[in-house]
Amino acid sequence: MKRGSVGLVFNIFLVIGLLCLTGTFLICYNIKKFNNAAVKTNGTVVDLLAKDGRRSVSYTPVVNYTDAGGQEHRYIPSFSSNPPGFSIGEKVGVYYNPKNPDEAKLDGWGEYIGAMILGGLGLVFSLIGAGYHVVRRLNRSRNDRLKQSGELVQADFITVDVNRNVYVNNINPFFIRCEWKDQLTGKKRKFKSGFIWSDPTPYIELHRKMDVYIDRKNTRRYYVDISFLDNWAPDKKLN
Repeated sequence: MKRGSVGLVFNIFLVIGLLCLTGTFLICYNIKKFNNAAVKTNGTVVDLLAKDGRRSVSYTPVVNYTDAGGQEHRYIPSFSSNPPGFSIGEKVGVYYNPKNPDEAKLDGWGEYIGAMILGGLGLVFSLIGAGYHVVRRLNRSRNDRLKQSGELVQADFITVDVNRNVYVNNINPFFIRCEWKDQLTGKKRKFKSGFIWSDPTPYIELHRKMDVYIDRKNTRRYYVDISFLDNWAPDKKLN
């Protein structure tokens, strides 16, 4: 799986999220626009319609209201809830179109339920999609700083491993493990590279030494340079 393919997955998440947020804005705008041009009156909940769902029954209010000419109308909103959001006999605010009194909406947040659900989904998808690009840019910036100011050491390749805890489009990323021995202390340190979305094992045979840049102030911060893979497997790494 190429890096471009990984980026495409997150771009799709971002586009879906933005479309959902746009839809949320349009729904809210249209409701607000309708309310501003509508006439407000009081209605009465006369019944609760039961709707069978997969797991439970939800209830939709049936509201009777009277327009300015004294004509009675009935409105059944598109939303439902469990437990019921209204009770029979309850007085509710109703906005209706003076040019078409049968066209109405309830006052309150009920009419916004669909928009809130859509907006919640849009927010989640947008955060996932945008988060990928933000994290990638931050990692790139951090790695560039380490390459400029960090201590360069030569680490020995150990193995190629797979991160089973991360999935993107049902694909697990690979990463490289390497080791370096500090000649001053005699201690060995192990390092892990960033994610690689295709098995790099065939290309490691020609590159058994790995460049690792270590932060002098915080040795736990480091960067394993795997840019050499670009020569054999373009666009397959992801740091």
